[in-house]
Amino acid sequence: MSIIDNINEQLVFDKNKIYPGGEELIEKIVEKAPMQLPADYYELLGCISGEGNSGAIIFAAKEGLIAIWSAEKALGMQDEFSYLLEDCNTKVWFIGNDVGDLIYFYGQGKDGFGIYRGEDCDLESADKIADTLTDFLINGIGIDIATTL
Repeated sequence: MSIIDNINEQLVFDKNKIYPGGEELIEKIVEKAPMQLPADYYELLGCISGEGNSGAIIFAAKEGLIAIWSAEKALGMQDEFSYLLEDCNTKVWFIGNDVGDLIYFYGQGKDGFGIYRGEDCDLESADKIADTLTDFLINGIGIDIATTL
């Protein structure tokens, strides 16, 4: 089952923004990530990280937008948000944002490993969205959390 072909009906995205590829960039993420990231994250990156990608795929929900970054953008954003990591003693991998001031990231937080959302990488105050992108994007787990302020 392909993650991109089975997106939950609560989420809408532009299928013309699917750019398969980016294997070399995805390999850099495997090397750079401070923890083992789920296979479905790499699968999604393989669907959106090819030449022509504008940096993210935007999922629109009833109450908000969710941007999941391409491999190239995700690598760049780790450096851009590195100042956040100085203030917290955690290992996280930034994967997207709400096209506003909230950041989505993988980490080991108060509710276990998974996808969290917060203004910074403080896993104690961040909201857990779901365990995996499959749970979130296909099964709809956490869409209600991700689309609230």
